[in-house]
Amino acid sequence: MKELEKLTLIPEGLKMTAGIDICGNFRQLFRHPTPSPGCIFLLCTQGNCTLTIHLTRYSMTANSIAVIYPEIYFQINEQSEDCRFFFVGFSKDLVRSAHLFSQTIKYTPYIIESPVLQLSGKVSEVLRDSIKVIIKSLRIDNFMDEMQINLAYSQLILHIGALYEGNAPEKKSPRYSRNQEIVKELVRLVILYYKTERNVSFYAEKMHLSPQHLSTTIKKITGKTLTDIISSFIIHDAQAKLRSTEMTIQEIAYSLNFTDISFFGKYFKRYTGMSPKRYRNS
Repeated sequence: MKELEKLTLIPEGLKMTAGIDICGNFRQLFRHPTPSPGCIFLLCTQGNCTLTIHLTRYSMTANSIAVIYPEIYFQINEQSEDCRFFFVGFSKDLVRSAHLFSQTIKYTPYIIESPVLQLSGKVSEVLRDSIKVIIKSLRIDNFMDEMQINLAYSQLILHIGALYEGNAPEKKSPRYSRNQEIVKELVRLVILYYKTERNVSFYAEKMHLSPQHLSTTIKKITGKTLTDIISSFIIHDAQAKLRSTEMTIQEIAYSLNFTDISFFGKYFKRYTGMSPKRYRNS
């Protein structure tokens, strides 16, 4: 992996990229909190590091893997000199396609809640070999078509999803109740639309449910209101931008579909207890 001065990990128009980081480029690319340009699988094969994914700090050592979804803020805080990564990245357009979402959505809540997993040596070796095959395939012109890239992404997510299920055997039986499926589908939709849609009726219509039934189900399963779930994504996004970018407060408000900066300030303060300006300076 050549030395890179800016984030061009997944250039526009490219569906997938992969490689081995042996000179610390990921540390340079993500030395500040940066929205992930796609879905990144980062397999640590030696050494150690600490990283922040959506404002939560995690530790990685040999045989651990991190999965960072598109536009989730990501930063590598510290990294040992001997730290090595195998990585593969998929474009956000590919990851968000309806077909792949339907195949992988049931694992999304697990990955968002716990994006870093410690693997056994054997599992780590299997994933490392899988990424090696992808790296070699990308070196051959026209060898990987879109269907094969879709399969590569699905295979990685399904492998990792099986690990989440293996770490939580109590969730295997019963598999997924109807109410749990509703929550998982809501999470998928909120990830897609939280920047532009905050109305309960919008999500209810998308899911072919009444607003009352959707709200009651979400409250029963998660203990939170649907509005709280949507707001948590909005507030985390705003906090990350306030702390890690030079965007003005007005630009941040517009990026989250607030046309009135005053309303954005009141909305932010309602959930954080302070104004955007005070949060940025704190």
